Amino acid sequence: MIELNMIDLRSDTVTKPSKEMLDEIVKAQVGDDEYGEDPTVNELEEFCAELLGFEAGLFVSSGTMGNQISLLNHTNPGEEVITSSDSHIKNYEHGASSFLSRIQFRDIKNIDGVLDEDDLKQTIEDSKIHKPKISLVSIENTHLASGGSIVPFDKIKSISSLAKESELKLHIDGARIWHAILEEKKGYDYGKYCDSLTFCFSKGLGAPIGSMLLGTNEFIENSREYRKKLGGGMRQVGIIASAAKHAINKREELLHDHEKTLYIYKKLTEIREKLKLIDEIEYKGTNMIFLFFKDITLSNNFLKKLEKRNIKAGLIKKNIVRLVLHKDINKEDLDNIVETISHSSS
Repeated sequence: MIELNMIDLRSDTVTKPSKEMLDEIVKAQVGDDEYGEDPTVNELEEFCAELLGFEAGLFVSSGTMGNQISLLNHTNPGEEVITSSDSHIKNYEHGASSFLSRIQFRDIKNIDGVLDEDDLKQTIEDSKIHKPKISLVSIENTHLASGGSIVPFDKIKSISSLAKESELKLHIDGARIWHAILEEKKGYDYGKYCDSLTFCFSKGLGAPIGSMLLGTNEFIENSREYRKKLGGGMRQVGIIASAAKHAINKREELLHDHEKTLYIYKKLTEIREKLKLIDEIEYKGTNMIFLFFKDITLSNNFLKKLEKRNIKAGLIKKNIVRLVLHKDINKEDLDNIVETISHSSS
């Protein structure tokens, strides 16, 4: 159990509902969503679809469910999906794609989640002879494995053109898409360029549960059937949809998380010479900082020292500690975080 005074930097999924969010939950109008009669869910789905330029939306319990429903829609068994080697949809969804869709992934070159277009073209060309059919391209934005880096919207538009030329579908795993949209100040019309998109209400935005899946009317109609097959049909779900609606309406507050993260990054770089055990400090412009160590022994010892001083962090790889800033980290906590990192790594 996490102590009440513990500063938790493991993820932006650890946030607690605010009093204002709880008030919205209490006031929520509800109905049976299986019958399409929950007004709060219907309003949320329509609002999110309009916000990002899609025809329709579907409220699902998790980003993994949204991603897997997209694969079920866009692919057939034995086909391939192009993505980066370190993408969430490939590595962090417990093999659901092979279990449910019976597809496999084709890795191509990328830098911070930005797919290499020349390699993409060549991979598509190579698939025409003696290789599995490619049916989908999947992009993750922001890109978790490279520290929450942003895939520029112009790159997404360019890859969308390539996909359409090759008669491929394009899916955006946008668990933290609002970090990218708000930082870039563009990208509200994703519906023009991709066939499906997911984003999480429980990462960064601060709701306790839920993700949104967006696409065409036909795609969402099919997705409702897949959601039911996966056990994701819900009843008076307006209770949690009201929390999600509150979260999305507060989305611009994500920029405060970026400011807090940048503050810590700058402070750490100012005392870089004191941080003897840290090999590298990496910040990609959103709400994560990666600290690189020589080996897992050093990184684990560092985590133990942090926890003794009431700060909890986690490993993204065996020698990389990830710090994730979120709405429950107060500005008053920031200097304490910097001082504790300095004490634990010098």
